[in-house]
Amino acid sequence: MTDFDMIFDRLRGLTWSHVAMATCCFVLGAALFVSPAWVHADFVRLQQLLSWFAIASGALSLIGSFASAAPFSLRGVEPVAGVVLLAGGLWTLNFPLAASTFTVSVSALGIFLALYLVLTALEMDRRGAGHWVAQLVGALAVLAVSFAGLFGLAGSAGMLALAALQLYIAGWGFVYASVSLSVRASKVAAA
Repeated sequence: MTDFDMIFDRLRGLTWSHVAMATCCFVLGAALFVSPAWVHADFVRLQQLLSWFAIASGALSLIGSFASAAPFSLRGVEPVAGVVLLAGGLWTLNFPLAASTFTVSVSALGIFLALYLVLTALEMDRRGAGHWVAQLVGALAVLAVSFAGLFGLAGSAGMLALAALQLYIAGWGFVYASVSLSVRASKVAAA
């Protein structure tokens, strides 16, 4: 087996729901970091962006959880998280929240992502894959940044930077979970 065969074998065995979550976290983090938010209309636009993030990440995570050759994490947390994100995104898109609740919405998203990372840390411990303590520290960092944004510790000027930071940390947590929880596809096919 050549190096390329091993790489493609490992890619087929990735947990694609975590790859989808990481991608969506990085894209939304970059969008929030470069978005100006000066007036009420900007926060309405950002609130809609959060809704589209939840719809995209929920749908991709749901599809990725069934498309992956790797087994489900904790007996189906990935599809449930995908459905929760998808339903939350559709709900907030059809019944918009006030623009003044953007800080609460993005902090609630960060808390949800931190809990999802805690569940991946538990799965990493259960499988004996990767360093679950490092994943737990990443989840605690996302949680701390979420609460810092919720309590306004960075002020209104730093709110978007904190939101982007929590998404970047969560994105790297999902990258680590995807790599740690991946299996070799040939090993799954043989079983």
